[in-house]
Amino acid sequence: MDWETHVVLAGRLLRACKLDIGAAIYSVLPAIDIKPIHYHRQYAHLLTNAPTILDASVEILGSAEVAGRDFQALRRKTSPRLAELQAKAQEAAKDPALTRTQKRQARDRAYFYERVADEAEGFVTRELAGAVEILGPEAAVVSRDPLAVALALISHPYFDTFNNPVASFIPLAANYAAQWGLWKEIRYLDFKTTFYRQEVIAGFRRQIAESGVWTRPVDASREADPDIRRRILAQLGQPYSAHGFIKAMVERLGSLSQGISPNAVDHAIRNLFSAMGVKDIVHADRELLLCLAVEKEISDFIRREYAA
Repeated sequence: MDWETHVVLAGRLLRACKLDIGAAIYSVLPAIDIKPIHYHRQYAHLLTNAPTILDASVEILGSAEVAGRDFQALRRKTSPRLAELQAKAQEAAKDPALTRTQKRQARDRAYFYERVADEAEGFVTRELAGAVEILGPEAAVVSRDPLAVALALISHPYFDTFNNPVASFIPLAANYAAQWGLWKEIRYLDFKTTFYRQEVIAGFRRQIAESGVWTRPVDASREADPDIRRRILAQLGQPYSAHGFIKAMVERLGSLSQGISPNAVDHAIRNLFSAMGVKDIVHADRELLLCLAVEKEISDFIRREYAA
């Protein structure tokens, strides 16, 4: 999806969970890996890097300077902090006592902080400003809620599967997730060439945002297991679980990754929840059904526009 659409879709997920939709801007963060270009969709899109990105982004996007839209002050604030992180990365690189992973983590903290600081003004003044026209003014007040921020961030690689293959499970697995079946049914090259044109993407963005799919009760009858079906029915009318959505989106990334080991998907979920301090079992039954319903809504739009 284009960056503004990512913000809109994340906003709808957040609203379904009754969370602060001011976190929707964080959905655009994986796009920071466009620089350097050889990182694009290969670094900030990785689930294993999500916790480090979140640390940097909340500090920057959740700052008083961004709240006041004072980006000169933001640059003054982030410059010394970046210099500090870069110095630590250089020290780590030379420290023989550190493991390769520890050295990479120090480098990543500096890289992600620099890239978020570089792009913060544009994300706020372009993508967020455009999305606010659909989501409402509350989306302009950038959130610091860790759970809402994590949900928005993970939504990016998930929704990217409609436009590009995404390898989010590296280093656990190198399989690419994508809507492979949909692409077989449409004029794929026309889709890639024209979907981001304003006359197409703007209509898509508003139609999906205003769709009843976000509030329509999910169809529990699709679940064959009676225990899971009872659990879904007991949750109807309640807000969706943000933890459940995170799990469901990662599971869908796995399902869309042909040939991937289920163990890699489970491991990725455990790693994310461990970093978030989640120790309890997370059920994602209803959230998975909504993901599938939203995917169908998006796919139906694309099929209508690009029928083979």
